[in-house]
Amino acid sequence: MNRPNPSGRTTSGIHEGGTHDSGTHDSGIHAMTNHPRAAAIRSARRRTRRGFSLIEMLVALGICSALLTATLVSLTASFRAYQSTTEQASTHVIGRVVMHRVMALVRNGVGFGPLPSDPREESIATDEMTFLDDLDREITLRLDRQNRILFMEVDGGGEQILLEGVRGPQDEDGTDLGAFQLEYRNGSKLVRASFDLTVEADDNADIAIEGNDVVPIRLVGSTAPRRIVW
Repeated sequence: MNRPNPSGRTTSGIHEGGTHDSGTHDSGIHAMTNHPRAAAIRSARRRTRRGFSLIEMLVALGICSALLTATLVSLTASFRAYQSTTEQASTHVIGRVVMHRVMALVRNGVGFGPLPSDPREESIATDEMTFLDDLDREITLRLDRQNRILFMEVDGGGEQILLEGVRGPQDEDGTDLGAFQLEYRNGSKLVRASFDLTVEADDNADIAIEGNDVVPIRLVGSTAPRRIVW
């Protein structure tokens, strides 16, 4: 119902039963209240869908580069350690086999040379020696310092390579010393033969990353001829 107010105007805002018609008013307030929150949600969704920035990409690339560099350094060290170990082990085994073969030939040999130029001398150092084995074959051992090869010749049938990468001993001034030290008694009887050889390991590796840091192996042996001693 309408009631007059003091100004003579009528006001309609109250329905029958004493209830206010505030539905439209409340819904407008509710819409105004929720509008900022909806905008914030939409803004957050847009932020979650964005890509990486340039700075983030540069940081990621820097981290990846550091990890790859560390991995490459580790692999390089592993390759070099593997090469050094295998080369030294292989050279050590081959060198010992050759040294045992040579000493076995000397132990069963006779007629050794060269002899000292002076019969009063008891030893001679040389890079070549000859003798007869137990089958009376003439054996010649020769160290080629220029090509770093140890040769053996049997009855003049041509030199055979026993070992490669071989160097003979030197003094402090760099002067070459004989690889074969022959000790004589009475100027003609060999009582002891000593060998001093240095072998440089080499497995013909062609990969540059493997490096070439291999320690040479020194082979030293000494024996006495049995056929003369007994």
